[in-house]
Formats: sequence, C-alpha cells, structure tokens
Amino acid sequence: MTLLTRPIVTAIASGKGGVGKTVIAANLAAWLAEQGYRVLVVDCDLGLANMDILLGITPAHTLKDVVFGDKTIHEIITPTDAGFDLIPACSGVKEMGQLIYEKVQLVKDTLEPVFSQYDQVLLDTGAGISEVVLQFNLFAQKNIIVLNREPTSLTDAYAVIKVMSQRFGRRTFAIVVNSARDEKEANRLFTHINTVCKEFLGLSVDYLGYIVHDDAVPRSIMRRSVLIHDAPDSRATKRCAAVARAVVDWDPSTCYGPAVSPGQSRSGHVAV
Repeated sequence: MTLLTRPIVTAIASGKGGVGKTVIAANLAAWLAEQGYRVLVVDCDLGLANMDILLGITPAHTLKDVVFGDKTIHEIITPTDAGFDLIPACSGVKEMGQLIYEKVQLVKDTLEPVFSQYDQVLLDTGAGISEVVLQFNLFAQKNIIVLNREPTSLTDAYAVIKVMSQRFGRRTFAIVVNSARDEKEANRLFTHINTVCKEFLGLSVDYLGYIVHDDAVPRSIMRRSVLIHDAPDSRATKRCAAVARAVVDWDPSTCYGPAVSPGQSRSGHVAV
C-alpha cells in the first residue's frame, strides 16, 4: 500500500447522540491502522468524551491539560491497543464543553502541526450543532454524518447538513447508516435524507454504506474492545471494512462550494 503524502482529516458527526458515531470512528480507525495507515483519532466531544472508555484506557492527560494546563499536544497523545493514536478529551468538565471561540481556535492551532505525522486523522465530534461541534466539523476535509432508523436521527442529521451548508458554504457530505436491519433499510434511509437535502438545500449527499445491526457490537462495547478485533468474522465487522474502504476512496475536494470563514454567516443566524 502506498501511504498518503498529506494527512486526510475526516470529521465523523451526528445530529443526535446515541447513534453509534464513536463506535464507528473507533472501528474505522482500527481498520485503517490494520491496512498500514498511520492513524490519529481526536476526541472532539470535549466535555463528554467517551472514546477512551470505549477503548478501555485511562489517559494520564487530556485536551483539558492543554487548554487550561501546561501540557503540550504531543504530551497527551495516547497509543491504543487498537493500533491508532488517540488525543483524548475529558468528561464532565463544563468549561471544556462550553469553550469560547478563542479556546477552540487554540485547540485547532495546536492540533494542526501534529496531523502531518499521520496519514489519516479522524475527528470524533460531538453531536448536534453547537458552535464547538461546528468548528471541528469545519476543520475537516471530509464530513461524514452518521444516522440510524430513529426519526429524530434523520431530522437532526439534516439539521447539521443544513447549518453547515447554509451558514458555512459546505456542499459535500457523506452518510453512513448505522444499525440497519439490512441493506434495503439502509438504502431507504439514505434515499430519504438525500431527497430532503436535494429538495430543500439544493445538494445531494454521498453514501458510504451501512453497518448492519449485530449483537457483536454491544458485546465488543462491554468488553471495551474494538469490534473488528473482538469479532473479526462478524457481519458488522465486514460492513465496517466496506465503509472504511469507501471513506478512503471518497474525495469531496472538488465538490465544495465557496467557503465561508468560521464564525461568519452568509445571511446572519440560520434557524433550523
């Protein structure tokens, strides 16, 4: 495999919490690492981080120690048994969940020099459309939205796409459907959100595939192990591999519309 000459930064987001975004991010990262990529995962859910819990590790330091302490970003990089490096955040710290723009920019400025050491960088962002979440999504070259069959998951996923499109000029997004009963259901969910985006936003979203509902997933979570290592022959693992290949192959760089600087709006506040 030929490694990349520059890091590819991919944000994995969702409209609502609880759709399995972090599980997908961890397994995509583990699969990429298995293929020989140098992979970094950044837990961008700054005040409610759980990537470390999912992986069964207890980091000595987190992004909190960079923002409010005296640690450098290199000092908090944590190797994982899953094969990738992690920049962990913290949980239950209100100040981290409500960072002002200048502090968010500080985090981004400290992260960027580190990215050059990797081939693939995955940003596991928080759910929703808070300013902190949006800033990390805008930090990425690729924007992936995870959804499932819940109606609120679909409407909230659309809200993320709407805000990033109308307020910040992003025009290319990819969808991953999680916990689908089968391919038919996944296709139906994707078709629904794509139709809504075309009708109301004038853009089409891309489809990177689906993860099938599989009891192996919650078992791996309880064991605090990535699915592709815990159950390598499971149906969900095979789907994770297919999605990961699609993520690598997906190139939205020629599809973005005119960019809008972070913090600016094309027409003021955009209601959802």
